[in-house]
Amino acid sequence: MRGTLSTTLLAALPFTVLAQDKPQIVNTTELPLHYGILLHPSVTPIDMYGPLDVFSGLAMTYFNETGKNMHLSILSVNSTPSTTTPPLAGLTFGMPIPVTLTLADYLAAAATNFTSNTTCGSGTVPGPLDVLLVPGGGGTRKDVSHEVDFVRTVYPSLKHLISVCTGSTIIARAGTLDNKKATTNKKAWTWATSFGTNVSYVPHARWVQDGNVWTGSGVSAAVDTAYAFVASVYGEETAQYVADVSEYTRWTNASYDPFAERWGVGSLAA
Repeated sequence: MRGTLSTTLLAALPFTVLAQDKPQIVNTTELPLHYGILLHPSVTPIDMYGPLDVFSGLAMTYFNETGKNMHLSILSVNSTPSTTTPPLAGLTFGMPIPVTLTLADYLAAAATNFTSNTTCGSGTVPGPLDVLLVPGGGGTRKDVSHEVDFVRTVYPSLKHLISVCTGSTIIARAGTLDNKKATTNKKAWTWATSFGTNVSYVPHARWVQDGNVWTGSGVSAAVDTAYAFVASVYGEETAQYVADVSEYTRWTNASYDPFAERWGVGSLAA
């Protein structure tokens, strides 16, 4: 009876009482603050919004613990919105994605070392980018030469570069995957792995980290890649706390990838 009563009382307590205390965020001077998402003509929604939700939860935790703001820039070649509508003739299902900063405006601010004209053109430039996320989608099969050039230009100044799905083809064309390990969308494997020089593409991976470059597998792997990134940079406790707040069950084994077998890329690991 006592055990039953205790169990009932515990079940009635709010989650915030039972949950582990908020993680302590340390070394704030070394942590990234300015996140950018690089758009192209047609973005797969979860490739962008999945990590964005993770980073939004991280930003709330960071602000609550430090009183400091993280910053977000949505970058594109021009101010014309991107779209979530796949580039399929006759298909109209989708929504526009607004742009906050053009590539030219960011590069103009960077040319002054962000000391002047930080509010220019299409938006505000809150200092140099620390993290750049490159989502995938049908737009990666279009002319993305400007996006490729931008990645090539800014990569040396980034703390971290993340791609999701066929976003890997943009960063590979920029040379940032040369001589590195990486992964990409398994259904589009043959095409997506045709870019880069001496890239060791890992067929059996939900995500791959090589130095400060993170590459995620197909579509929904965007969320798992983002949590793996947060765990590595901000600490496992922070990543798990953000996931718990989101009621999300993390995929923590990077090498467990049943979609490789599903799409004929490789057999399941033992």
